[in-house]
Amino acid sequence: MTPPPLPRPMRVVITGVAGLIGGIVHSHLSSLGFEVVGVDRPLAEWLAAGRNTEDENARERVDIEMDLSTASDEALSAVLEGADVLLHLAGDANPSNEDDSMLRNNIEVTTTLFRCCRNVSLRRVIVASSGLAVVGMESLFEAGGPMHGQLISVEHGVAPTSTYGASKIYAEILAEMHARVHGMETIAVRIGTVIPDESEHWRRGGRLQATAFLAVDVRAFFEAAVTASLDGHLLTAAQSDSPNRFLDLAPGTTVLGWSPTEWPREQ
Repeated sequence: MTPPPLPRPMRVVITGVAGLIGGIVHSHLSSLGFEVVGVDRPLAEWLAAGRNTEDENARERVDIEMDLSTASDEALSAVLEGADVLLHLAGDANPSNEDDSMLRNNIEVTTTLFRCCRNVSLRRVIVASSGLAVVGMESLFEAGGPMHGQLISVEHGVAPTSTYGASKIYAEILAEMHARVHGMETIAVRIGTVIPDESEHWRRGGRLQATAFLAVDVRAFFEAAVTASLDGHLLTAAQSDSPNRFLDLAPGTTVLGWSPTEWPREQ
């Protein structure tokens, strides 16, 4: 008797796949047997920008070279057709850049992608937010502040200090709206600090260490974000359990069933 065919692998589209986080997640999901489709800007553009140029494998991850800010709905919908999950990591991540770049690359691109996800009835969208959505309230939680001893949670609201931070809050709200109005499964995640040389978290300490998101935890979080059961929308922070961490990792740890590994010894 012929055994029944195995179900097809889950198909995950990752934007910003040539970047550091994109590379960590792409490699991990691929190793687990997922069908991963990597999308990023044309090679010459991200090399010229000096983006993750030391990563020799970055080019191999890019299946589709596309400028998301100029791509048509038809082209984007074709990329998303048949996918189960979109992990949207692409965007302008430099808070010092001009407002028009934030509008074009963060707000407009995210809006377009959600519209195209609706067009193809994509099941789940995971969007990258940032701790800079709440950076303006960090002083309240420091020693001497009125909230010292507590962690900043999603219940405390938002406090951006840049257009970049505001653009990430827009992505959070757009994700929530698509879950509530369109029945989509959405996750907005305030991602911690991911760097190529993780020993810098120990050498430099301070806020860099307090917000550290080590690769081992990046893998664990995004595997859970792609595979865990979800009803509606989730807004959460995700990082490692580093010394002096000031962001609460709930409700993501509970809803997605993940937890950061024990913080490693000083390196």
